[in-house]
Amino acid sequence: MKKKKTEQQLKEQMRKRCVRLAKDISKKRDGYKCCYCGVGSPQRRMHSHHIFHEGLYRSLSAEPDNLITLCASHHQGGLWMRSNDGFNFHNSPRESTEWVKEKYPERYEDLKNRRPIVCTIQFWEEKMKKLKSINNKE
Repeated sequence: MKKKKTEQQLKEQMRKRCVRLAKDISKKRDGYKCCYCGVGSPQRRMHSHHIFHEGLYRSLSAEPDNLITLCASHHQGGLWMRSNDGFNFHNSPRESTEWVKEKYPERYEDLKNRRPIVCTIQFWEEKMKKLKSINNKE
Protein backbone atom coordinates (compact mmCIF):
# COMPACT_ATOMS: atom_id res chain seq x y z
CA MET A 1 0.00 0.00 0.00
CA LYS A 2 1.34 3.40 -1.02
CA LYS A 3 1.83 5.94 1.76
CA LYS A 4 0.18 9.31 1.37
CA LYS A 5 2.71 12.14 1.04
CA THR A 6 2.87 14.69 3.81
CA GLU A 7 2.31 18.40 3.21
CA GLN A 8 6.08 18.95 3.61
CA GLN A 9 6.91 16.29 1.00
CA LEU A 10 4.40 17.73 -1.47
CA LYS A 11 5.76 21.23 -0.90
CA GLU A 12 9.35 20.09 -1.50
CA GLN A 13 8.35 18.15 -4.62
CA MET A 14 6.60 21.23 -6.02
CA ARG A 15 9.57 23.46 -5.13
CA LYS A 16 11.94 21.15 -7.03
CA ARG A 17 9.67 21.22 -10.09
CA CYS A 18 9.61 25.02 -9.93
CA VAL A 19 13.40 25.19 -9.63
CA ARG A 20 13.87 22.94 -12.69
CA LEU A 21 11.57 25.15 -14.75
CA ALA A 22 13.27 28.34 -13.50
CA LYS A 23 16.67 26.89 -14.47
CA ASP A 24 15.39 26.22 -18.00
CA ILE A 25 14.10 29.80 -18.23
CA SER A 26 17.43 31.14 -16.98
CA LYS A 27 19.39 29.17 -19.56
CA LYS A 28 17.12 30.38 -22.37
CA ARG A 29 17.45 33.98 -21.15
CA ASP A 30 21.25 33.75 -21.13
CA GLY A 31 21.38 32.06 -24.54
CA TYR A 32 22.84 28.81 -23.17
CA LYS A 33 26.16 30.60 -22.60
CA CYS A 34 28.27 31.06 -19.50
CA CYS A 35 27.71 34.55 -18.08
CA TYR A 36 31.29 34.53 -16.81
CA CYS A 37 33.32 33.42 -19.85
CA GLY A 38 30.80 33.44 -22.71
CA VAL A 39 31.47 29.84 -23.78
CA GLY A 40 28.27 27.97 -24.47
CA SER A 41 26.66 24.71 -25.30
CA PRO A 42 27.71 22.30 -26.89
CA GLN A 43 31.38 23.09 -26.10
CA ARG A 44 30.65 22.97 -22.38
CA ARG A 45 27.84 21.71 -20.24
CA MET A 46 25.66 24.53 -18.88
CA HIS A 47 24.54 24.83 -15.25
CA SER A 48 22.36 27.33 -13.41
CA HIS A 49 23.80 28.91 -10.28
CA HIS A 50 21.79 30.51 -7.48
CA ILE A 51 23.06 34.00 -6.68
CA PHE A 52 21.43 33.78 -3.23
CA HIS A 53 21.72 30.25 -1.84
CA GLU A 54 18.50 28.29 -2.25
CA GLY A 55 18.81 26.65 1.17
CA LEU A 56 18.85 30.01 2.95
CA TYR A 57 16.51 31.88 0.61
CA ARG A 58 13.77 29.32 -0.13
CA SER A 59 11.41 31.82 -1.75
CA LEU A 60 14.18 32.84 -4.21
CA SER A 61 15.18 29.28 -5.12
CA ALA A 62 12.81 29.18 -8.11
CA GLU A 63 13.21 32.82 -9.11
CA PRO A 64 14.77 33.16 -12.60
CA ASP A 65 16.33 36.49 -11.54
CA ASN A 66 18.23 34.61 -8.81
CA LEU A 67 19.83 32.30 -11.37
CA ILE A 68 22.73 32.84 -13.72
CA THR A 69 23.94 30.41 -16.35
CA LEU A 70 27.50 29.16 -15.97
CA CYS A 71 29.59 26.54 -17.71
CA ALA A 72 30.45 23.52 -15.55
CA SER A 73 34.02 24.77 -15.13
CA HIS A 74 33.02 28.13 -13.68
CA HIS A 75 30.15 26.71 -11.66
CA GLN A 76 31.79 23.83 -9.82
CA GLY A 77 35.35 23.52 -11.00
CA GLY A 78 36.86 20.34 -9.66
CA LEU A 79 39.51 17.92 -10.84
CA TRP A 80 37.94 17.17 -14.21
CA MET A 81 36.42 20.58 -14.86
CA ARG A 82 39.24 23.05 -14.34
CA SER A 83 38.64 26.48 -15.79
CA ASN A 84 41.56 28.17 -17.47
CA ASP A 85 41.69 30.86 -14.79
CA GLY A 86 41.18 28.51 -11.82
CA PHE A 87 38.05 30.39 -10.68
CA ASN A 88 34.69 28.79 -9.92
CA PHE A 89 31.64 30.04 -8.08
CA HIS A 90 31.42 27.31 -5.45
CA ASN A 91 35.04 27.47 -4.32
CA SER A 92 35.23 31.28 -4.40
CA PRO A 93 31.99 32.58 -2.84
CA ARG A 94 33.32 36.00 -1.88
CA GLU A 95 34.82 36.65 -5.32
CA SER A 96 31.72 35.33 -7.09
CA THR A 97 29.45 37.60 -5.03
CA GLU A 98 31.65 40.58 -5.87
CA TRP A 99 31.54 39.62 -9.56
CA VAL A 100 27.73 39.38 -9.53
CA LYS A 101 27.44 42.75 -7.73
CA GLU A 102 29.66 44.34 -10.35
CA LYS A 103 28.14 42.70 -13.44
CA TYR A 104 24.46 42.74 -12.37
CA PRO A 105 24.17 45.50 -9.72
CA GLU A 106 20.43 46.20 -10.15
CA ARG A 107 19.46 42.53 -10.13
CA TYR A 108 21.65 41.88 -7.08
CA GLU A 109 20.17 44.80 -5.11
CA ASP A 110 16.62 43.85 -6.09
CA LEU A 111 17.12 40.27 -4.90
CA LYS A 112 18.89 41.38 -1.71
CA ASN A 113 16.01 43.67 -0.77
CA ARG A 114 13.24 41.10 -1.24
CA ARG A 115 11.63 40.03 1.98
CA PRO A 116 11.60 36.35 2.93
CA ILE A 117 8.26 34.78 2.10
CA VAL A 118 6.61 31.89 3.92
CA CYS A 119 6.62 29.13 1.32
CA THR A 120 3.36 27.18 1.50
CA ILE A 121 2.13 24.67 -1.07
CA GLN A 122 -0.09 27.46 -2.46
CA PHE A 123 2.99 29.68 -2.88
CA TRP A 124 4.69 26.98 -4.98
CA GLU A 125 1.55 26.29 -7.02
CA GLU A 126 1.26 30.00 -7.87
CA LYS A 127 4.99 30.14 -8.64
CA MET A 128 4.61 27.17 -11.03
CA LYS A 129 1.76 28.92 -12.88
CA LYS A 130 3.83 32.10 -13.19
CA LEU A 131 6.90 30.21 -14.42
CA LYS A 132 4.87 28.27 -16.98
CA SER A 133 3.43 31.51 -18.35
CA ILE A 134 6.94 33.01 -18.60
CA ASN A 135 8.24 29.87 -20.31
CA ASN A 136 5.40 29.83 -22.83
CA LYS A 137 6.08 33.48 -23.79
CA GLU A 138 9.71 32.74 -24.66
